[in-house]
Amino acid sequence: MPALTGRVVDNADLLPRDKEALLEQALLSTEQQTRSQFVVVTLPTLNGRKIEDVGLELGRTWKIGRFDVDDGVMLIVAPTERQARIEVGYGLEGVLRDEEAKAIINDTIIPRIRSGNMPGAILAGSAAIIREINVPGATP
Repeated sequence: MPALTGRVVDNADLLPRDKEALLEQALLSTEQQTRSQFVVVTLPTLNGRKIEDVGLELGRTWKIGRFDVDDGVMLIVAPTERQARIEVGYGLEGVLRDEEAKAIINDTIIPRIRSGNMPGAILAGSAAIIREINVPGATP
């Protein structure tokens, strides 16, 4: 299990350093505005596991979001399996609903992954998630 070292955990090394730094700053800014924590993680492989199971394990291990509010969100990208998943804490489900998360994956992330544009998939997907959760006061 990778360690949570920042808001961007690029274990698959998909992001150039300058893009990773920009994304880290965008996630920090979003957290400061909304108080909701957003983490992006890339994994070189899922090692035969379901991305849903990996997401749940990472969420529990890292405890993303505030404990009493459960307002974390995580974007997981696994390039080997060409999969992506958005895990949303219960406290953000009214702000980022399952349908919206699915649309971000299907319409924004997956087409870029299929074309081989991993950095673009991560950055565009993250921007779409930020647009959805950047609602100050949506969680206590």
